[in-house]
Amino acid sequence: MKGRVRTVVVLVCVFVVLPVVGGLVYSFSVSAEAAARYYAEAIAQGRFEDAMAVESADDDADADSGVGRGAAVDLRRGRVSEPSSVVSVRVYDERDVRGRQGASIDLSVNGRTITREIYLERVGVPRPHVGMWRVVSGAAHVETVRAYGYASDVSVGGVSLGALGASGDGGATFPVAASTDGLWHAGSGGAVVYAYPGIYDVSVAKVSEHTQVAVDSVSGASTLSVLSESREHQIDVTQDESTRAWHEDQLGSVASSCVLGDVPEGAVCSNMSVAGAERVDVEAPTRDSGDLLEVAVAAYRNDEGIAAFTAHSRVCFDEEGEPHIVVIRP
Repeated sequence: MKGRVRTVVVLVCVFVVLPVVGGLVYSFSVSAEAAARYYAEAIAQGRFEDAMAVESADDDADADSGVGRGAAVDLRRGRVSEPSSVVSVRVYDERDVRGRQGASIDLSVNGRTITREIYLERVGVPRPHVGMWRVVSGAAHVETVRAYGYASDVSVGGVSLGALGASGDGGATFPVAASTDGLWHAGSGGAVVYAYPGIYDVSVAKVSEHTQVAVDSVSGASTLSVLSESREHQIDVTQDESTRAWHEDQLGSVASSCVLGDVPEGAVCSNMSVAGAERVDVEAPTRDSGDLLEVAVAAYRNDEGIAAFTAHSRVCFDEEGEPHIVVIRP
């Protein structure tokens, strides 16, 4: 009987106690360099949840304080379009004045080497992969993504940044007195984002196939590169070239008809009619900025000038995505 008890005790020690003790010994022995490397590999491979877990106050990544993020949109909860790789991890010889262990990690992203400085501190409870370490100043940085154009939604890395523009009179970005119900106006959007280094997919829910996408001035691009700290990015969803040409070509005749009180089908005229006008001269349009066109208009009665002004015009899209010219007299 005593022999059986000894056997049971030995088996418990072998299969239960020793693994637990061994795991604890391993957790306590994980170096700062190993913890930093695990963190860097998680970012490079797009395992952002694992990286955030190393930053969190406990084992729950949702407990992350987001220090340095403020009100920025958190792209750490998004995903990269392609993995990068870790070039090197260097741990500093001395701790900083707050007792934190500094380290420098180099990542190869899209052929460029990106360096991030991180800081780690010891914690009271060991955790998988990183032992007694926690990242308290991480590799994510704040960057600005500005956007303009026509889109019901723009997302980066699967995280929505919201719409560009809006439908109806409330979405107009210039003073339209006439109704634009059912028409989508261009507008500004974007957000300040908090992101790890990487290449992120840009997804656009277009309101019309007559629009084109440009990311950081590259037409047709579909990814955004988060590389340098505090860089500003630009996403544009604007009229395609054929629609821009159509707008420029048709604006003169539309503006002239609006002044004479004969609004063309599909167009919107706001405060354009000139009472008593018999003839209208419209100069070639000029592009003020982006999608806004300006035209000089002069109205005559009996060859005598009775009105002269500069009209502004933009394109809006209907629910089927077809373009409509909106022209106003400011």
